[in-house]
Amino acid sequence: MSSVSRTKMMKSSKLLRNTWPFRKSANLRHVISSVLLLGISTSPVHADNLLEVVDAALQNNLALNSAETGLRAAEYDVDINRAKFLPSLNASASTNWNDGKTHQHQAPSLDNGYNNHGVNITLSQTLFNLADIYSHSSAKVDLDIEKLRTEQTRQSIIRDTATTYFEYLKARAQIRATQAEFESSQTRLRLITRNVELGNVAGTERYEVLAQKERTANTLRSLKKDQRIVLTKLETLVLQPVSPDFDLQSAVDFEPIGNQQQRQLNQVMYESDYQLLIAQRQVTQSRQALKETGADFVPSLKGSIGYTYDNTNDATANVFPDKGVTEEAKYALTLDVPILNGGRDYYRYEQNKVNIEKAEIDLEDRKQQSQQSFDEFIYNINDFSASLDSLAEIIKANYASYIGIQKAHKLGTRTITDLLSAESKLFSSIRDYENARYDYIITTLQLNDRIGNLTPVTIGKIAEQMSPMNDSKADSPIPFHLLAQ
Repeated sequence: MSSVSRTKMMKSSKLLRNTWPFRKSANLRHVISSVLLLGISTSPVHADNLLEVVDAALQNNLALNSAETGLRAAEYDVDINRAKFLPSLNASASTNWNDGKTHQHQAPSLDNGYNNHGVNITLSQTLFNLADIYSHSSAKVDLDIEKLRTEQTRQSIIRDTATTYFEYLKARAQIRATQAEFESSQTRLRLITRNVELGNVAGTERYEVLAQKERTANTLRSLKKDQRIVLTKLETLVLQPVSPDFDLQSAVDFEPIGNQQQRQLNQVMYESDYQLLIAQRQVTQSRQALKETGADFVPSLKGSIGYTYDNTNDATANVFPDKGVTEEAKYALTLDVPILNGGRDYYRYEQNKVNIEKAEIDLEDRKQQSQQSFDEFIYNINDFSASLDSLAEIIKANYASYIGIQKAHKLGTRTITDLLSAESKLFSSIRDYENARYDYIITTLQLNDRIGNLTPVTIGKIAEQMSPMNDSKADSPIPFHLLAQ
């Protein structure tokens, strides 16, 4: 490895919390000529930068609104379980009209109509119930899980919105290069057709140029279709029209992530990855469920105080309370000892023991999946970083080759097939370069999502590296940062 390569690999990419691994580099030597310049007219529209689009998605996205609403509902579960520890007061009142008739053989029938009414007030309090204690703890764990899921949804909205934004820019860059190739093929077709008519070249050369033009036109049509699909997806996430007209600034370089920083980011992942945190809480949740079912075997104690008032107005009554008012106070202390319920509690307890084992297995599986995703993101980011320098050199080499073959074709020493092949290689290398640039950014966003570090602050750091696109930048299919100052 050369000293320059070692120096580059030793540089820190600064991809820690709320940072962005970009650095500006000096502009490369001018490598294009007027032959490849492409004029694209744009209509004036409102330009939305990345941070504005992400903020709009966080405000409007229905999935996030649903998650936040579910969180508010889950907060009441804790209050519902807390109510088991508070006293309950119940009151009831009743009134009855009694109308009776007694038919006698030896005497006249007797009619008896009277009203009795009364009230009852009972104050009760659970003094000890282990199941209620564990149930309350389980409700708090459930709330923690719901909070994590809400934050995970919020981060997913940021990830999906930002990556779709860059997918749109990626498609736009592809269209820009392919449009330039298409217009170049159109110009060549007109020239070759004119030369065939004048008898300067063989007619077969026109067919090769025509075939390449149609292939390019078909590719361009597919790219525009894909761009419309991406824009529709972005507007669905944001729920409003979007015009992504901010792009990465010129002369931005992308660095690899070194070994030391990989270890730091890996540690952050195990502390902040929402999927891991949720899996850990689910293990705790299973253990709480086991404690809750185990409490079904423990006695519970409940106390109550009641007061009853009854007023009976039965004129024919001849037993207590006869005709009059009855007041009664009742004090109760109830000890409930579970003995046997057909084995249901026992099997529930055993089932929850198995559920703990399953939750622990799921947690370990989640750790392995997160680690695998983390490693893949690191490998891809470093591969994109390493490939960008090579792709830049390939563009310059292909351009120089294209210019040379173009001159040789005019002199008659190279065929039209050679020229078309050189042009295809040039524009393919441009598209490969643009793909690597935006894929680096998209993968970095996914990495930040994996380690639980994707926030509006992180997006703001990215937005600082972007600026509005204008006509002068859109004029050339060559990547902007390869242009000389």
